Amino acid sequence: MNTEPRPVNIWTPGQGDPVPRHKRNPRRAYDPEGREIAPATIANSKANGAGGLMVLCKCGRETTIPFDGLPDTALVPDVALRLRCSACGSGAKDIETRPDFTGRATSGTGI
Repeated sequence: MNTEPRPVNIWTPGQGDPVPRHKRNPRRAYDPEGREIAPATIANSKANGAGGLMVLCKCGRETTIPFDGLPDTALVPDVALRLRCSACGSGAKDIETRPDFTGRATSGTGI
């Protein structure tokens, strides 16, 4: 009999039917079976201690923005759809947003 502890499941179980790879949204996470994992909302990020959103562009530019003016129901990855990089002009497909748990002061400018 094997008495070793079982590995902890590090994946959040997804919901719904599995999504084929060619139909997956690049702004979403999927569990190993291919089911979509619900993204974080602004309200959820605030409740977990985020001070704002970290915004990263493919050109290497990075900044933080406050939650001010964003509805609590907005999905964190979808906020990038409203942004454009001030350095390279890239739009939504090249910008990524995530909750900022670093404790840095939010600048509100830069992207």
